[in-house]
Order: sequence, then structure tokens, then C-alpha cells
Amino acid sequence: MQSFILGAGLGMRLRPLTAMLPKPLMPVFQRPLVHHILDYHYKAGVRDFTINISHLALMWPRAFPEESWHGFPLHFSHEEQALDSGGGVKRIMPRVSSDSPLLVQNGDVLTDLSLRELLETHRRGGWQVTLALRSVDGNRNVGFDPGSGRVTDMRHALRVNPGTHQFAGVYVMESSVAALFPKDEVFSIVPVWLELIRRGQVGGAVFDHAEWHEIGTPASYLDSVLDTSSAQRIHPTARISGEARLSQDCSVGAGASVEAGAELFDCVVWPRTHVRPGLYKRCILTPRLVVQA
Repeated sequence: MQSFILGAGLGMRLRPLTAMLPKPLMPVFQRPLVHHILDYHYKAGVRDFTINISHLALMWPRAFPEESWHGFPLHFSHEEQALDSGGGVKRIMPRVSSDSPLLVQNGDVLTDLSLRELLETHRRGGWQVTLALRSVDGNRNVGFDPGSGRVTDMRHALRVNPGTHQFAGVYVMESSVAALFPKDEVFSIVPVWLELIRRGQVGGAVFDHAEWHEIGTPASYLDSVLDTSSAQRIHPTARISGEARLSQDCSVGAGASVEAGAELFDCVVWPRTHVRPGLYKRCILTPRLVVQA
């Protein structure tokens, strides 16, 4: 099975953090966010991975010099201009197999929702596209009929349903969907989905009890790290003075140092960051600057 991770966005709402790193390369518990996503796909059976890149593209080959993951191919689709959610998928379709559906995930989503359940829902329903959905939080602008399992509207564009569910940033699609792609290079995938919704060919799977975080702003990035369980919040190579104070939810990266007199409450310290004495509350500390979240 193949998967595609959307990693080409500018991450404007996350600035100034994304002026230093592409959003999927931002550290989450001692590893880039995209490492968590790749492992998540691998455990679901994916053996061929593609990531589209554009913003700060040179950082990607440095992060993955072998262009592989667990010994399987990892491809980069380099977009000189970001092609949006539809154009990015269209660019990679010539190398997508028709033997199995394509798993697609936004590169800013950290979740443990069951991909096997999503794929089973897709196969059982015979859908062209199956969206992972949530009804418990976020922007609920997707109409969904639980009786049929069919998505009935999105963003109220069809005026069928004002919205009961949120798209969770993960979906499965058949390669035949490419026949509906426009000739444009840059386009959103949503109009394609709306056409398929009109045809009754989009299904949904609801994951209300899964852990789910969308990393869109400094505050949501910080909350994602604070709220997610992890066995290793402090990297073994981090140097923390015995006279520094850290709340239990703080995360400190590799090679970071925290001086005596530093007090950190609900903070994330990036790798190789030197923290001087002072009081820090809900901060993201990086080698170049401190971002208040």
C-alpha cells in the first residue's frame, strides 16, 4: 500500500516557527512530527511513502538522506510552487498503483485513529473516497449520514447539511478519482470531493475517541506536545541544572541545556537550545528565539 503526506504548505499560522523548519519537521517528543506519521502508516501496512515538499525544501533531503523508511522507498514530490491539496495529489498520480487505495494524510495531523478501520470502511462501502471524521470538536462542516455511512455535504456547498462532523485530515482514495481532476496544476481537492458526494461515492468513518491533534498554530503545537502521552519528554542528552524547575509536561530536546534559575512551566524546548535563567510559561524555546503560545 502507498501513502501520501501533504508537507508542502507554508505554515503561515505557525510563524515564526515555520520560518525555521517546515511544519512536518518540527520536533514532537524528540522526533520530527513526520516521523510519527510515517511510523503510523508503516504499522498500517504502507510500504511506499511519498511526501510533497516546497517550503524550505532543502531541509528534507538532510532529514532523510537515504530516502527510505524502515527500508522501504520514501519519495519526495518537489513543488516549486505549492500545488494545494488537489494539485499535490495529481502530481504523484502517475506513480500510484491501481492495485490498492492511496492513503493521504495532512502533514500537520498527529493521531492514532485506526487506519485499518478506515481502510476496512472504505473497502466495505465500495467508496471512491473515504474520509476520517470527528464529531466532538473542531470545525464541523461535513455532512454525514450515519445510517448509510455516506458523506452528504461539505462546507454546506450542496446545501444538504450545514455540518455535523469535522474532516480529520486523513482519507483514502481510489486511483480512478484522478479522472475528475481538472487540467489546472494548482487546485483544491474539495471540489473533486463535492462532485463525488453528488454521485454518492464518498464515505465516512467516525473516530471520536481517537487521540487527534492538528498542529496549526504555536498554541496548538504546544498543546499537542503537552496533551500527548510519551515515555520520553526529556532527551537523554539534554543537560538540566539541578537548580532549574520544570513542570512535568515540559519536553526538552536533544543537546538542549537549561541553566540554574530557569523556571519552565508547560514549555517545549527544541534540540540544541540553550535556556537561560528566567520564568517561561507556555513557551516554545528554539535556538533562535522564544515563542509565547
